[in-house]
Amino acid sequence: MTSELNVHDAAGYEQLMGRWSRRLARLFIDFTGIAYGERILDVGCGTGSLTFALAEAADLAEIAAVDYSPVFVEEAIGATQTRE
Repeated sequence: MTSELNVHDAAGYEQLMGRWSRRLARLFIDFTGIAYGERILDVGCGTGSLTFALAEAADLAEIAAVDYSPVFVEEAIGATQTRE
């Protein structure tokens, strides 16, 4: 099945999914049992809610994040720059 979600604005995604992603990210991270020094690939990272929660929650060797949507990638990159 192909995706019908077509986002032109990251703010719309944040209202729909991002707010839940931020709330559930830590619970999901705890559930997975990620260990010190692991390498993580976040596929379909959206605007980066889980990616940024991973960076805060665990001492990981590497986190890579990808998304199909250029809108989401731009938003995640912008969020990275404001966190530095």
